[in-house]
Amino acid sequence: MIFSNPFIEVVSNMNGLATKTFVKPTTPYLQQKYRERQASLYITMRQILDQVTALLDDDEKIINFMPMTDEQNSQVATGGVMGMYHTKSTAAKNYMHEQESLRGNRLMVFTNKRMIFFIVIEFLDNAEQYFSYKYSALHAVKLKKHSQVIPTDHKGLKRVTDTWYTLDFQTDDRHIFTEILTPENGNLFKKNVLTIPAMQNIVLTDKVTRIKKLDLFFSNVAGQYSFFMWLGIIYSGGLTLFFLLQWIFTGSPI
Repeated sequence: MIFSNPFIEVVSNMNGLATKTFVKPTTPYLQQKYRERQASLYITMRQILDQVTALLDDDEKIINFMPMTDEQNSQVATGGVMGMYHTKSTAAKNYMHEQESLRGNRLMVFTNKRMIFFIVIEFLDNAEQYFSYKYSALHAVKLKKHSQVIPTDHKGLKRVTDTWYTLDFQTDDRHIFTEILTPENGNLFKKNVLTIPAMQNIVLTDKVTRIKKLDLFFSNVAGQYSFFMWLGIIYSGGLTLFFLLQWIFTGSPI
């Protein structure tokens, strides 16, 4: 079990940003394990950085990194079959052992020309295991902010507001990316749209956009949820109306 995952903190430090750990280690043993995991991860990220740098064009440079984890983001698109993965290289095996992680840690790398996305353990195994999204192939990106008030005590008197973003886009070659972002992720994405020149032609919207209409249903998670929710409401309403009419005309609900 990962009591505290240092991935967010390590990547944020690479960005030059301070951040809080997701779960604070509470005992000397857990604090020591966290420090060991953190030190090992810095070494791993050095290798990751070297592999990413080798992918770049001569006129391409890294701007910043956006870390994603199972603790703070979603894992539907990257969990695999029950989250399983078979490591091949020594580096990936060491990473799995030291971080106690298979496919949980993911990274979005922003350059001056594109976004590069990969699952860390897969990228360690194979430097060609990544997705590349050129800014020139993106026209509209859904970046929608959500918030929900959550009670923190049994009486519901104390409450906090939970905030998150949904990120969704489709490239010109119809590759689709969907993820749940933390507030920090969402703010970083907005900052990049404003400051990276090649991203400034991208339109930010709160709706899913697709090249073909069928893709709006088959690749729109939020749309599918709404569709089946309304389908359930209509089905339940239809059954209620059927039994009500039967009771009116026959005097018996069955």
